[in-house]
Amino acid sequence: MDNTGKFTGKAASYTQGRRGYPEALLDMLAQEEGGAPLRAADAGSGTGILSRAMLERGWTVYGVEPNNDMREEAERLLREFPLFHSVPGTAEHTLLPDASVDLVTAAQAFHWFDAAAFKRECRRILVPGGKIALIWNSRVEDAPAVLEEGRIHRLYCPRFYGFSGGLADLQERIADFFDHHFQVFRFPNELSYTREQYIRRMLSSSYSPGEREEGYAAWLEALNHLFGRFQTGGKLTIPHETVAYLG
Repeated sequence: MDNTGKFTGKAASYTQGRRGYPEALLDMLAQEEGGAPLRAADAGSGTGILSRAMLERGWTVYGVEPNNDMREEAERLLREFPLFHSVPGTAEHTLLPDASVDLVTAAQAFHWFDAAAFKRECRRILVPGGKIALIWNSRVEDAPAVLEEGRIHRLYCPRFYGFSGGLADLQERIADFFDHHFQVFRFPNELSYTREQYIRRMLSSSYSPGEREEGYAAWLEALNHLFGRFQTGGKLTIPHETVAYLG
């Protein structure tokens, strides 16, 4: 199945609504790779949220993103970084040379990939001893606001199958991808939003209904009500943890 068009038209909402990754994650990746500046392929790099964090550490980053809207937004946002290289490839066909990177990352994206083809591509582009990090900012699903949010999505979003691409259901697929040899790292990462940022975050989701779809207005109304109910001082804090699978 071709998933490259799922985020067409969502780049602006993605930029305004999506949050970043904790410094502890980047510290871990640097330590695992020996601390030297890395060459990283960021597969499914989107608008470049993780790419930026790596670039700010002086790493060379190849942002591999097949969706034109998302890739062009990353090019605009990251134009100040000379070590950023925008690549119109896919996770399965990155267009990068053999043995050209030390690290492959996939943030909020692995669940869209053909895992077997992605594994073959990683083996091709990684140097010997290189590593792959599959990363998600994942909601703490028993938090009251998250429980309510899930109820709203199940009611109004036919394409909603669970948060983070149904991360809980991906565990076997992740284990198979790494041939059951991998480490799991977890980092607290509470994410706070203004009302506009929160709604933009929801609109950037792959499962968000379109404006002309049935239930769109009711979905937005329910999310606005959720924000008002759980916000403090004009901001809604959603408990998250950043989960990284490294192998």
